Amino acid sequence: MRIVILGTGAFAVPTFERLLSSPHDIAAVVTMPLRHPHGSRVVTTPVRSVATAAGLDIFDPENINDPAFLPMLHSFHADLLFVCDYGKILATHVLAATRLGGINLHGSLLPKYRGAAPINRALLHGEPTVGVSVIHITPQLDAGPVVAMSEPLPVLPTDTAVEVETQLARIGADLVLSVLTPLENGTLTPVPQRDELATKAPKLKKQDGEIDWKRSAQEIVWQYQAMQPWPKIFTMWHRKNASESNNPAPMRLILGRVQLLADECAGTADAVPGTVLTVEDDRVSVTTGKGMLQILEIQPANKKMMPVNAFLRGYPLQQGDRLRGD
Repeated sequence: MRIVILGTGAFAVPTFERLLSSPHDIAAVVTMPLRHPHGSRVVTTPVRSVATAAGLDIFDPENINDPAFLPMLHSFHADLLFVCDYGKILATHVLAATRLGGINLHGSLLPKYRGAAPINRALLHGEPTVGVSVIHITPQLDAGPVVAMSEPLPVLPTDTAVEVETQLARIGADLVLSVLTPLENGTLTPVPQRDELATKAPKLKKQDGEIDWKRSAQEIVWQYQAMQPWPKIFTMWHRKNASESNNPAPMRLILGRVQLLADECAGTADAVPGTVLTVEDDRVSVTTGKGMLQILEIQPANKKMMPVNAFLRGYPLQQGDRLRGD
């Protein structure tokens, strides 16, 4: 089968690499254009790197749905579009450019978490399991019929979106390869999604990482797991004697590893959420809307992430200080 790959990010790479070593023919790779952030050097994308190393033809239209690109799509004489972590919704005329249309590897157990950030949003909501789906693509966002779905993968307490994405990308590669022959033979039976059960997974924004200390400690742990590697979770450090004229201004802190205190309701009855209750050599305990959160790593503004004991050697965080929004 001749396949055109549409992908940009790392989630697509394991399947891409499996396709390269399969009997299928990769006709071309379509990826998003390289960006030139002001004052920054251009960094290539994961799919582009793999395609370059493999010597494949790479195309990066600003808008693949532009009718001007359609003759190029037809020139590939492809049977199938494989789409994963690409960055654009495909128009009907693009899907019609190949004999079998397109399939998409999506990072959720659809119809849950349709959208750009399914893994992050699943972890943010404390889902106990995650998974991947392969769908026949329609012009509606992640709404096409399901042709294959993985078994649920349990989320471990220490998992962040980085580890979960790596695991699901490998599982997804197996799933995609398993459907190609039945798809070509016409023996697949796609299952329509139940739209009434659909939930959304919009792209992350920087403010999604701001901690609301009125939420429970468990919810903040989920937020930490979900917001890796970007935007991470962050808060402002307000010192308890802030009214004194020589007191430093509030400092922005990015929090690294956090965890629930074993007795999550201990010592929180009278404390305002976000209050620092204990400061120890290797951890800081903070009140939340429900339970206590232990902070194990902190990154001060313009510094690297560090263990709490290293942070405390340079920054006088103390009991009674407040962590809260800007």
